[in-house]
This record gives sequence, structure tokens and C-alpha cells, in this order.
Amino acid sequence: LPRLTDHPIRHYRRCCRRCHRHHLCPDGPQVPVHQQQLSTDPAGSNVIDPSMPLAKVGVSRSGDMLYLKIDSTASALVNGPEMPTGKKIAADGSIVTMTFEESTADAGFRPGMPRLRDLKNNWTLTDFLEMDDKFVYKIKKQDEAMCTSVTMDHASAGAFTQYLSSFGWRQQRVGYLYGTFEEDNSVLVHAVYEPPQECTAESFELLEDPRAEQVERLADMLGMKRVGWIFAHPPREEGFMFSAEEVMFAAMEQLEAAQGVDKTPFVTIRCTVDPEDGNASVDPFQVSLQCMDMVAEGALGADPDNRSSVVVSPTFTAIKEGKRAETIESQFFLLTIAIKDHTSPILRRHFPMANRIGTMQTTDELKDLLVRPPTQRQHSATKPTKSTIPTKSTNLPTLIQQPTPTPQHSNTLTLQHPNTPTPQHPNTPTPQHPSTPTPQHPN
Repeated sequence: LPRLTDHPIRHYRRCCRRCHRHHLCPDGPQVPVHQQQLSTDPAGSNVIDPSMPLAKVGVSRSGDMLYLKIDSTASALVNGPEMPTGKKIAADGSIVTMTFEESTADAGFRPGMPRLRDLKNNWTLTDFLEMDDKFVYKIKKQDEAMCTSVTMDHASAGAFTQYLSSFGWRQQRVGYLYGTFEEDNSVLVHAVYEPPQECTAESFELLEDPRAEQVERLADMLGMKRVGWIFAHPPREEGFMFSAEEVMFAAMEQLEAAQGVDKTPFVTIRCTVDPEDGNASVDPFQVSLQCMDMVAEGALGADPDNRSSVVVSPTFTAIKEGKRAETIESQFFLLTIAIKDHTSPILRRHFPMANRIGTMQTTDELKDLLVRPPTQRQHSATKPTKSTIPTKSTNLPTLIQQPTPTPQHSNTLTLQHPNTPTPQHPNTPTPQHPSTPTPQHPN
């Protein structure tokens, strides 16, 4: 393979088919190409495009590994005497067929991994220990975050939390932060873009965004880039800050920003509300480099029994405080960051936000915005247009922050919204559509 690494991966599949036709490999059941998936990691998350050369995906030296995942419905796995599974006795005493995972769980040198002799014929103790060490993580707390501080645009933070308060904080919400990375590894946020999404009180799902490329081009024209993401959630019990899905999403975003497991100022901002006084809090975080590495390798997953913890894949071993840990509290991977606010000199928010319930971006609103400057719109006493932009400054949230002459900033910003509904318990049904227009702070 090393001398052919400049050829696309599909070339090797053609070679395998020619070998089979010329009886260079044993006859047996074959799996169609569309039921095969190649990746560079055991979890199958880094899928390889068959048209790419192997060298471009990092497979260029002796010992580099590719992982092949075969569709469980492939006939080669479920039909005929070649089916690679055995039998077992069920709880009711009947004899049933074992799944492929069950039959191979003890065969590999680790669950979900091949046998050592399938990797190479001769192994020394040093070789084995080096191989096994790749699947062992000694969990440790990272001392410092990669990002030194976050400066959040006042209007963007207020608009985001104000929308959640209109629903009584009964559901989650996600947005992308656009701004700049500064020379001191701080983040300056100018805007929030909320992509199409479906959210519940406990989860969020980002939908396909037809305007994603347009948003990136526009940000580039303004000298900005994606510098983080922001999410909001209903009140949670004390100590429950991030769910497993939120930690893994933050890690994936940092991996994309850093182009791998590397330092990056990319931030995650968490918003929630105090059920006692109704004030919204804005807290920036990052996840550790070790968390990024474990997510990249497929070593972490969601714990169905505890949303505030991540579960370690059986293929890997996590050692925490000298003991093997099957689950890890998500808070262990979090790094806190100082935050302050500012008013963006680049953008002004007087246009309806996209992808929100009850908000329309119309040509009438665009015309009104172009004809009358924003300052005139704020002081005008005329009847508002079809959009749901607030026309009274008293409807804007107030950002509370103690002034300080030193560069040290608080780790939390507090937002107050007038006439904020009392937050409901997360299990309270979410209203489908508000009966009255929701005050917005458009982007």
C-alpha cells in the first residue's frame, strides 16, 4: 500500500475485486460497496470519501490503519453458513443466534476491535503495550482555558435571551457566534446567527440550513468568522450544567475550529435563567483538550441514566483518580472563562431575526429600514410595521455588570428582562405559538 498511497481509495476496491475474479483470495460472500463505510477512527465518525487519495486522509506509512464498517443488513453477514456469529441460550431457555457484536466481544484485544493476529503476525510486549496505551485515558483536569476572555455584544446577548423568555424558558435554543479571535487569544463577539433547528426542553437538533454558505461569505466580507456557539436551556437542578450531548457538541465545534486536537479560542456560551428572580445568566466555557481527543476517537457517548455525565465506550479505558471509570461527570471537562460586554461598532440590530417562530423577514421591513435610519425608527411614534421589532427602549434587557478598572472580568453576565414570565419546570408543556407578537431584537 505505501507505494500506491496517491491513488483514490476506490482503486483498492477495484484491486480487491480483480483479486477475487482471478482466485487470488478465497471465494466467499461479498459486500456491495454501498454497504461499506471506510473511516480513520474505530467509531466511524471520520468517514473517508472514496474519491480521495489515502495520503490525504493520513494513511501513508506502514502501520497506518483504516476501519471498515459493514451494513448489518448485508447478505454476507446474515445469510448462509458463512455468517460469523454463534448461538447462545436465552433467558427463557431457547437457543438464539448471537449478534455480531456479542460473538466478537471477546475475540478482539478490546471490545469492538480486531484480534491481534488480524493486525500483524508477530507481537512483542512493547508493541502490545504501545497499542493498548492508545485506548487508555488518564482523566485529569486541565488547569487553564485556551481562550483568555470573551467580549459579548450587548444587543446580541439580549436578543437571544429575550426570545427564550418569551417562551418562559421552556425549551432550548442554539446559535453561532460571529466575531474575531484577538492576538491575546480572546474572543470578540459581534453577532449571533440562529440556524434552523428543532428544540425541546432537553435537546436540540440542527436542521439543514440552505443559507449556511451565504452566512459564512457575508461574515467573511465583514472580516468576521465563527468564533463560538451559544445555547440556552430551561432551569436545571444544582450542579447540572452541561448534558453529554452538549459537551460532545462543544468538543466537535472546537475540533473543527482547530482542525484537529489543538488549542483554539473557540468558545461555548451557556445561557439559562434563575427561577427565583427571572434573571438570565450568560456563562462562557471551553472543553479540555483531553475531551476533544476522546470525542475525536469516539471514546465518549451519552449516558441514558444520567444526562449530566458522559459514558466511556467499552473499547476504551478511562482512569480517574486511580480507578477505572465507566462514566465521567461532564463538568469535569469544562473550563471557565472571564466575560464582559460591549456594543459592536460593526453591526446594528434593527431587522427581524431569521428562523424564529412568529417572525417574518419581509421586503416591507427592509424598505422601512432603508428609508428611515435606525435612530429615526426608535423615536418615531408611527404604527409599527408587520415585524415584531420593539419600538420602546424600555423593552430592551438590561445588562448588569460591576465596573472594574482591572482586566479581570466576571465569569457570568446577568441579563434582566422586564415583565419576564416566571420560568416553568422543564416538564411543563411548551406553547406552540404565542398568541401575541413576541418582542424581538433582530440581527
